[in-house]
Amino acid sequence: MKTNNLFNPKTISLALLMTIAVVVSCKKNNNSTSAEQNSSSELTKEEKTAIAQAGFSTNMVVKTDGGYLVEGDVFLTPQQLQLQQEFVAGLSDQGPKTEQYRTTNLVTGLPRVIKIKIDAGTSQTVFTNATTEAIKRYNDQGLKLSMKLLSSTSTEKADIVINGADLGQSPSGGTILGQSAGFPSNGNPATPIKLSSVVYNKDYKNNNVLATVIAHEIGHAIGFRHTDYADRTYSCGFDKNPNEGASGVGAIYIPGTPKGGEPGSFMLACSDGTNRPFTTSDIVALKTLYPVK
Repeated sequence: MKTNNLFNPKTISLALLMTIAVVVSCKKNNNSTSAEQNSSSELTKEEKTAIAQAGFSTNMVVKTDGGYLVEGDVFLTPQQLQLQQEFVAGLSDQGPKTEQYRTTNLVTGLPRVIKIKIDAGTSQTVFTNATTEAIKRYNDQGLKLSMKLLSSTSTEKADIVINGADLGQSPSGGTILGQSAGFPSNGNPATPIKLSSVVYNKDYKNNNVLATVIAHEIGHAIGFRHTDYADRTYSCGFDKNPNEGASGVGAIYIPGTPKGGEPGSFMLACSDGTNRPFTTSDIVALKTLYPVK
């Protein structure tokens, strides 16, 4: 796919972020039914203000138990919103930022091995196989940030837990495929990552596509924003919320990567549901944030 016209009405779109499926994508357009969730129209004025002050778009926010799903796939608790507001306020005298691909928060303590554990019920085998492939994609880059998949019986503490759940639908009617727990906090990756055990059930066969979804959600967990952050119509086309946030605060452009999006990037907001291993520019971004050993 070489043009901006990447998708059709059947496209799979990333509903994420930070609890940020796909290619990378977090929601899928279909007519399936699921538990209803509150849309941004039901937020109070105070809630909208808090989200905006934290540097996120208030369009199409999903209000869920314990917090808010913003920008399609990023879950934030009220406490996390408060921390982000304080952080953004501290940047206010430093001037505006450019378009961005990464958040201001990254995993620290490099070199470091991120331990990942699967707890997905009947989808355990499917999730494990796809996560194995997603981890391989990261580890093949030789970064100072590497990853290790723990066994289901391991007693080691996991840095990221991947759960299966019925994530319901977005306000626009798309099935939410994946959801990260946000961006890194205190130098640690966000956890847990939730994937749809309804779509990715025990009979799901496309391992590489699910691996792309998981790699995308891990990307959020270690600090990546969507490649087409500034204009989601680049990948989504039909999306009614083309810009994920105002002025780029809390999101930094990574030098050496295309501004405005790149066909095939694993961190695009929406996708047509195909396998998307890292592109050349994705690898540049990874190695900029987490250098090679």
